[in-house]
Amino acid sequence: MTQPDWYERLRDLLNGLYSEAQSAELLQTFESALAAQSDESERGALLEYWLEFFALQRFRQQKRRRRPTYDERIVPCSACGYPSSHRHHLWDVATHGENQVTLQLCANCHELFHLTYNALVRKSAYSARIARHTLHSDRLKPGVPLKILGWVLATIRYEASSGWIDGAAGSKENVERQLRWSSFVTTDANAHAAKHS
Repeated sequence: MTQPDWYERLRDLLNGLYSEAQSAELLQTFESALAAQSDESERGALLEYWLEFFALQRFRQQKRRRRPTYDERIVPCSACGYPSSHRHHLWDVATHGENQVTLQLCANCHELFHLTYNALVRKSAYSARIARHTLHSDRLKPGVPLKILGWVLATIRYEASSGWIDGAAGSKENVERQLRWSSFVTTDANAHAAKHS
C-alpha cells in the first residue's frame, strides 16, 4: 500500500469515527510516528495494524443500535395503534448495521413479529408455540396478526432474494405448518362475528 493510499484510507476511517479536529490530530500523530520509523517493513506492519484496528472500530459502531428518540417512542404502534412503540428493524441490525428500514411496533407486536419470524425461518418450536398461543388468545385487535405476518413475509422475501435464507420459509405450507394459520383465521373470524352479533 502506497503512502497516499494508506493516508486516504486512514483519513476516511478516522473521519467516520471522530470529529474533524480529533481526526486531524490522530492523523498528525500517525504521520509523526511513521516518519520516526526508518524500517519500511515496520512502517508497513504499523500501518496495517492501525488500519485494521480503526476498520474494526467503524464496523462495531455501524452495528451498534441507536437509542430511539422521544418522538420515535411516542409514535403509535403500526400494527395495533398502542400509543408508544419500539423501532423495529426489518433489516436486522446484526446483519446490516443501524439502518432506516424500520417500523414502529409496541412491545407485544414487536415480540409477536420476532416469534413469527423465528417460527418460520429458524423453525423454532418454542417460538411457534408462543406465537400460536398468542394468535389463539382472542386478545389481538382484528387485522394485527395479518399485518405482522405480512411484514415477516416481506422480510423473508428480501432475505431470500439476497441468498441469506431459504425462500420456502415464507411459503403458505410453512406458515400453515408452523403457525396453524388456517385454524387461527377460522377462530379469529368466529370470535369477531360473535362480538358483533
